[in-house]
Parts: sequence; C-alpha cells; structure tokens
Amino acid sequence: MRYFILSLISLFSFAVAAQSPNTKGKITGKVIDSETKIPIEMAIVSVYKIGETKVLNGQTTDQNGAFVIDNLPVGEYRITVDFISYKEVLFNTIKVNFDLVNLGNISLAPSSNQLDEVKIVSKTQTVQNKIDKMVYNTANDLTSQGGVATDILKNVPMVSVDIDGNVELQGNPNIRFLINGKPSSIFGASVSDALQSIPASQIKSIEVITSPGAKYDAAGTGGIINIVLKESKVQGINSSINLSAGTRLENGSFNLNARKGNFGIGVYFSGNKQLNTKTKSSSDRISYNATRDSINRLYQNGVNPFTRSGYQTGINANWSITPKDELTATLGYNHFENNSSGMTLQDQTSSLSNGTVLSEIISERNSVSNFKNNATDWSLGYKKTFEREDQELNFLVTSSYGRSQNDASQQTAFQDNVDPVSGLRSNNPGKDHQMDFSLDFVRPLAKGFTLEMGSKVSLEKIDNNVVTDTLATDGSYINNQGQTYAFQYKRKIYAAYLSTSFALFNNFLEGRAGLRYERTNTTADFIGVSIPDYNTFAPSFTVQHKFSEDQSIKFAYSYRIERPDYEELNPFFNISDPHNISTGNPFFKTRNRQSF
Repeated sequence: MRYFILSLISLFSFAVAAQSPNTKGKITGKVIDSETKIPIEMAIVSVYKIGETKVLNGQTTDQNGAFVIDNLPVGEYRITVDFISYKEVLFNTIKVNFDLVNLGNISLAPSSNQLDEVKIVSKTQTVQNKIDKMVYNTANDLTSQGGVATDILKNVPMVSVDIDGNVELQGNPNIRFLINGKPSSIFGASVSDALQSIPASQIKSIEVITSPGAKYDAAGTGGIINIVLKESKVQGINSSINLSAGTRLENGSFNLNARKGNFGIGVYFSGNKQLNTKTKSSSDRISYNATRDSINRLYQNGVNPFTRSGYQTGINANWSITPKDELTATLGYNHFENNSSGMTLQDQTSSLSNGTVLSEIISERNSVSNFKNNATDWSLGYKKTFEREDQELNFLVTSSYGRSQNDASQQTAFQDNVDPVSGLRSNNPGKDHQMDFSLDFVRPLAKGFTLEMGSKVSLEKIDNNVVTDTLATDGSYINNQGQTYAFQYKRKIYAAYLSTSFALFNNFLEGRAGLRYERTNTTADFIGVSIPDYNTFAPSFTVQHKFSEDQSIKFAYSYRIERPDYEELNPFFNISDPHNISTGNPFFKTRNRQSF
C-alpha cells in the first residue's frame, strides 16, 4: 500500500508539471489622482477576458499607486481601474504578448455623485446547507460571543451539549473534532476541557459533517465537527480586543493582523477562567447473587467543586508567492487545567431477600484531582491553482505535540472515624505526538463534474506513565507495584481516496461519491500483546436536490469506523474508586457503522 501511495504522489507531481505553461505576459502601471497627482493606494485593477464578465486576475495598488499583474497568458484583455469616490477608467482592448505592457500613469477623476442613503440588503445566513456539510456562522450569534466554543455548539443544529460539556452529534458522542480542518492533540486529553478553552470570539464558523466524504478520515462514527477560526486578509494593520465577565465565566482575547501586498501575518492571545462550580452526583446500584437470595445495595451521593482555566496563543502567516502559488504557516500553543476536590457519602447495605439486614457500612470518600495539559501545534501548507478554473493542488504537513500531568488522591474513612481506612495517590504524566502528511488534487473534468484524489499518512505516538502509592496501616504511603506502570502506544495510518462530484439534469440533482482506503498498524509495548494490522474500505455517497437557497432534501450514505482509543486499549486497572473499577482491552477490535 505504501508503494501505491508513493506512486499516487508521483502521478500528482506529473500532473502539476503538465499544467505549467511558459507563455506568460505582464501588465504594470500607476494610479494617480487626476487633480492632485497624488498616488492612490488600494485602487482596484481588474483584468477580464474579452467578452467575459468574470474577473480573470486583478490586484490592488500599493502605497505608491503602483501595480504589477503577471502570469497572464498571451491574448487580448479588458481592464478596469476604480476606487471609492472616483470614476472608473476602462481599457477596452489591451494586447498581451511576451513583452511587458506598461499602462503608465492612470488618472482617476473624483466622482461628483453623492450617496444619500446606503442600505444593506443581504448578509450571510446563520445556517448554510451544503452538499457535504452544514455550516453555522457565528457572526450572527451575538448571544454566544462572550462565551466559549461549548456555548456556540449549544446553538448548532443537530448538536447537543450536556451540563458537563459532553458533545453529541445526532445522539452519537463519537465525534472527530478538527480545528481549521486539522487534528490537534488538545482534544486527546479531554474534549470538554479543550472546547472550554477556545473563546467564542475567535471562532468564525462551525462545520458539521454528518456523512463525511472520501476525503475525510474514516474515524468517527458520529461524524466530524470542524471549528474554523477567524483570519484576516485585509490590507494594512487591524486589531481587536474582546473582554467579558460574569458569575460563571470570564474571558478575553486579543488579535493583531498586518498585511501588505501579498504577505500577511497575524498574532493572537486569548484566555478564560471558569469560576468555582459545584457539581452534584448520585448513584444507586443494586446487585444480586446467583440464587438471588441476598441483595447488595450501594448508594453514593457526592458534591465536586472544581475550577477550570486556560489560554492559547499563536502566530500565522500567509504568503501569495504568485497569483497561483500560496504558502501558509501556523504555530499555536494551548494550555488548560482544572482542579477539583470532592466528597462522596457511601452507604453499602447487604441484606437477605426477605429484608433482613446483614450488614451496613457507611463511609466517606474524599478526593483531590489536578490536571494540566499543554499542546503545541504547527502546520505548513502549499496551495497551487491552475489556468483551468477550480483546479488545484494542496500539500499539508501538520504536527501536534501534547504533554499532560494528572495528580490525584483519595481517602476513605468509616462513619464517626477520622482515620482513613484506605487511600491512594497517583502521579500520571503523559505525552502525545501526532504528525500528518496529506496531498490532495482537484480537477474539473467537465461542466458539473469534478474529480478529487489524494493520499495521507498519519503517525501517532503516546507515552504514559503512572506511579501509584497505597495508604499503609501506619499512615504512610508505599508504592503499589500492581498500579505502577509505563505504557507506549503507536499507530500508523496510510490512506488514499478517490471521489467525484457531479450535477445532473440541469443541476436538478447534485451529488458526490467516493471510496477511501486505510491501512492501520498499531503497536503497544505490553507483554503478550500483538495487535494485528487491518484494512478499511470506506465508501460514501450523497445526492441532494435544492428547492431554494435555504431548503433542500438530501440522501447520504457513509461507512464510518470507531478506532479504540488509548484508554480503551490500556489493560491496567483503574481503582481510584474501588466500587467502580475500569480497565481496557488491548485486543479490542474496531467498530464500524453504516449511516444513511
């Protein structure tokens, strides 16, 4: 399979080389005020093919009023030059050949027209239904701008969020979260904590993909939620500051963007703190022996005060090397932590089926937990477009490195006894590193038909260490060898896909169909455990008819899988609550789901 992917990459490279023409021309000029002769900055220069109304190329003038438009195929063009409060200048026929075409000084005359009133007649819809996803635009959601990502998700159709911040998509909690279309280790430690650390003011839109196509990873039976962060390509320098305070949450963010010509850079910082909150919990569990003549009942009632805080910062850059070659780079750092201390009252009763009580043990368990997570993400992307409209090549490298630290302790004492009878304390540091390499190629074949193909390699490594001490009878703590271990987990995924989008019956029906192949290799350094490799073929199909811009009917089919996470494979026992013991199974198989 690896050789197949390398061959596919070579095919892409050949396709790119075949698309690069060498017959190009260039147009230059300078725009000035006809009266003052002062250069006009940010004037718009647009290039059209003769007989067409769609802009082929264009540029805005720099601070000296100058512009350069290159990479124009030999031919004849119509050129317009305009700016606010000036009359438009039109060049009906400009011949471009291999030589430089210099239009010289272009004088714009001030316009005498004066607007009495300006009305905004349209705006972006809050919810947009597209062939492969539903987009929720947060700009129209003013009620959530002072909150965090979780608050926005509560308003997104098909998404539900419970009181603890757990997210479900159409009732399914197995969701794959992305940030700007890329995975992040921030979601590996705790999805709810990660979402609480992203301010709503940083989010541009939420993309909900319930039936992902072949381009997307096959993992996530519930679907994909992509959080798109804001970016700015406005010329010059602009910034924004957002602050909010309340009885539940305080947050703030700062953005600074600068762009000149074809290069832009932006920096941001945001932070938030959830004030002290108390969560109450209770459970009542009844169990029987094999003959059902004795009954055991465990009743637990607890309260758990906790605080949560976090911040994130980063830098991003965009460089349009040429009108058809673009390079983007991002670097981000994210930190969040939560602290909790809880008390649980426990009443354990053993009785006969006739109601006779054999024993009753009333105890109190006190626990303390401190969790921290730090994640560093970076990405480097290259995008190339071609003469053919909508044809493009994308290459992306992403890396996400996370470090977490979890310290926990708990002690249990009987009623009316201050001395604990049992206790544990644990120290759990962990590391998570994931790198992805992806290559995607899109080529329109005919009007309404587009071919997409791509490949991806994903490498993930998790290191986890746990040191657990048990409370001794003399009040000291001694190491618990059965609960002290180191565990390393590696997963490699090699993928390739092919898909097509189409329009039929004069755009009466729009559709997309594709097939994705993934080869998964998993290793764990636990004695006696050998996890077999496996192949996944994930077909997908979607067809849609649009009645209007905001009404449509859609039929979709997709094959999705749920790979077991690290916690589900880890074979060691979690006995932090002796009454609710959990463990993983290293032989746990992948679950699959076919959704319509």
